[in-house]
Amino acid sequence: MWQGPSSLSRSFVPPDANEFQPRPVAFATHVLPAVGYASAVFYGGLVRMGALPQVGFVASDKLLHALVFGGLALLLARAVHWHRANVSIARKLVLGCAGSSLLGLLLELCQAITEYRSADAWDWVADTVGALLASALAFAFFTWLPRRVHG
Repeated sequence: MWQGPSSLSRSFVPPDANEFQPRPVAFATHVLPAVGYASAVFYGGLVRMGALPQVGFVASDKLLHALVFGGLALLLARAVHWHRANVSIARKLVLGCAGSSLLGLLLELCQAITEYRSADAWDWVADTVGALLASALAFAFFTWLPRRVHG
């Protein structure tokens, strides 16, 4: 039986509601995925590989960078939620995007000082664009969803 708008508002849990999980469980579900994902990205970006052919600007490589760092931005925004649950969703997404872009820059700097990897400024641009797009889509989704739920 439908009970009006109040039942809908109770069924929707906004992304900034953190009161349901104990703190250690929330750490494991909010922060550890971001740390693991960032670690995997750095491992993949710094592992010694065989010689790759020089093909110039490869769009599929840049798309992969955008997708990987877009996902990292969302996971970092979720980690920010654990640290500062009372911050707005927009600020969480901005911090996640900035963190993802900075980690992309750090990865490129680390690749520049290794002899077996090469750094590319366009990779960092693709990392930042992917983080911006993922954050913008998440913001649009989280601002649109409550309006749809409440009519």
